[in-house]
Amino acid sequence: MQTQRGPDPEPDRLLELPTRLWLASAWRLLALLLVAWMAAGAAGATEPALRLEPAERAWIAAHQDKVLTVGFDPYAGLDSFEFQGRRLGLLPALLKDMREQLGLRLEPAEVKSWDDAYSRFVAGKIDVLYGANVTPEREKIMRFTAPAQKYPYTVFARKDSSVQTLGDLDGKRVGFLSNDFVIEQLPKEFPNIHIQVVSFDDQQLGLKALAAGEVDGFVTAGGGIEYEFLHEHPGLALVAVLKAITSDMTFAVAKDQVLLGQIINRYLEQRRDAIRALAGDAGRIYNRKVLRLTEAELRWLDQKGEAVVGVAEDYLPFDYYDKGRYKGIAGATLERIGDIIGIRFKVVSAPFVQLMERARAGDVHVLNMAKTDDRLAHFLFPRAISTERDIIVGLKSSPPVQDVYDLDGQRVAVIDGFWHEEYLRKNLKQPLIVKTDSIQESLRLLRTGKVAYVIENPTVVEFYINGLGYAELVKRGATSKDSFIYFGVSRQQPELAAIMDKVIPLIQFEEMKHLGIQTVPTLRNEANSQLMMMLAALGALLLVILAVTAYVVRKLTAQRAKTQFLREREHLLYTDSLTGFHNRNYFSQMSDAGTAGDCPQAIVVADMNNLKQVNDSHGHAAGDVLITLFAQTARAQWPQANCFRIGGDEFLFILPNRGEAQLLEELAELKARLQQARHEAAPGVWVSPSAALGHALRSDPQIPLHSCIAQADARMYEVKAGMKKRRTDRPDGA
Repeated sequence: MQTQRGPDPEPDRLLELPTRLWLASAWRLLALLLVAWMAAGAAGATEPALRLEPAERAWIAAHQDKVLTVGFDPYAGLDSFEFQGRRLGLLPALLKDMREQLGLRLEPAEVKSWDDAYSRFVAGKIDVLYGANVTPEREKIMRFTAPAQKYPYTVFARKDSSVQTLGDLDGKRVGFLSNDFVIEQLPKEFPNIHIQVVSFDDQQLGLKALAAGEVDGFVTAGGGIEYEFLHEHPGLALVAVLKAITSDMTFAVAKDQVLLGQIINRYLEQRRDAIRALAGDAGRIYNRKVLRLTEAELRWLDQKGEAVVGVAEDYLPFDYYDKGRYKGIAGATLERIGDIIGIRFKVVSAPFVQLMERARAGDVHVLNMAKTDDRLAHFLFPRAISTERDIIVGLKSSPPVQDVYDLDGQRVAVIDGFWHEEYLRKNLKQPLIVKTDSIQESLRLLRTGKVAYVIENPTVVEFYINGLGYAELVKRGATSKDSFIYFGVSRQQPELAAIMDKVIPLIQFEEMKHLGIQTVPTLRNEANSQLMMMLAALGALLLVILAVTAYVVRKLTAQRAKTQFLREREHLLYTDSLTGFHNRNYFSQMSDAGTAGDCPQAIVVADMNNLKQVNDSHGHAAGDVLITLFAQTARAQWPQANCFRIGGDEFLFILPNRGEAQLLEELAELKARLQQARHEAAPGVWVSPSAALGHALRSDPQIPLHSCIAQADARMYEVKAGMKKRRTDRPDGA
């Protein structure tokens, strides 16, 4: 009897066993991966993180405990500078990154000046030299990497001197750093400038000599340091930036240090983006030093560093809001301020009235606005980003005006809410103000004569007049009022206003104008639109004309084709294809009247000799060549003749204005020409065309042509018979 029992536990254990084995294997694999990752991390702490050749890795391993000193110019702007008790700049940042990426102990050397660094490197007391330009002389003793950065050279002069451009230094004393390659490069790039070189150990000595009048100019590399020089020496001016001559911030090593030079080059090639970011950070810190920011301003940058900027309705080309970005001239200027000093701007957009309310409440920190007395209570105004004064615009036919006072009693368009309305009401006895919603509306009213003038910023007017195609609108006067372009900064952000006030002088308005205009929409040219409508109407008319013309042309083309066909058929019908002469068909159709002119005429009949013999001996192709050769020779002899091929070897020539003596002379010349014309019928076998020639004269057009031809034909046969008789009378072998 069978008894029931519970499930057998053995199958479960058998199923659990692979699972346990799989889990154990997975844990072991995970542990191995963790160990490998930790080992790789530990190796990464000592091994270079860049792609290097085995020989380069071996060199690093052999020198990783050695300190490699780097010489540099201690007064080189953002590359190396002292700030808040620390040595900062691009070079210290580069050396730190190179230590992390390569595992090499690269340390800045203690140097007094560029000349000191250069001399000690040449003497072998410094391992690497940063910032040396390549020259043929230097390449004899050192190797150069690619440049980490390139800085154009700058030219300084005294503000009160006659030196305003680089060319003004011709024949004058000019200061340079000792051993600076620009001393040799400047005459090569500018061969028409001849200067007297004066060398200095560092820039400060050169600038002091310039300020004291000991030299007329000073040339040195830029890299941001030029702004520091201008702060320190307010009597000096930057008169030229030499983009053709750059200070290439290379790393130079001794000639025998091939692998070290290659390793640094690998770093520069593979860390381009990182180096660019390091340069940007170094530049912003350096600018804080150059601008002499206060402790409060530096603290604001470190603790806050962000400001909210408002963008109102589009005020092209200054203000344009697009997908969270502030574009236009003002937007480009704020972006440059942020790049220079490290401020982050958050952009918000709303109608101007709402932005003003938020700005007064402190929620919006920066807003492009006019500087007016009533706004000074709520806003601080850094110096203007544009010092253009508003201009008065009218038609070309409008009389010029002197300031706004000549606008009394004139209709003037003013954008609603702009400061111009208050200004005109205060300064005119009878202001006639026409309010508009936009600059476009103001300009349209001006074009149509509904207003006499418009007041606006010159950059704005230029943008709209050029963009809309309003060439008839021009400047007719200027205002004396301070109508500059300002950023208003909330009084709750005094540090921000002070920082912006210090940064703005470093920005060139014309550059911002160029950059900003590239980012705003292109205006629809209304003048061109009207022109396009006229062109469209003319185009439609032109299409009608073209259709009629096409119909007429088709008819004429068909007629011409038919005429051409008839002409070609006539040519084939009446022209001998081998010689190009008229054929017998043409001769048969020709009447005596057709040849009656140019008497006296000569009629020449020619019958070629030995043509059958050539055909039989050498083929008809050789015979055809002989016929062609005869025709060409005859045409050359008588280019004005009327020529006919009336048979296989028979030809007829009608020569105008010929007498007996002239004809006989020409017949003799033709025979001589024929004897000179030769054709190789077969290898070594040469034949010449010859013919029996008979002639007759037709002195009067009343004489029938056929009778003259018969007379010439009879003479030809006489000649032919005489030629045959001479051949038969010739003894054998003669």
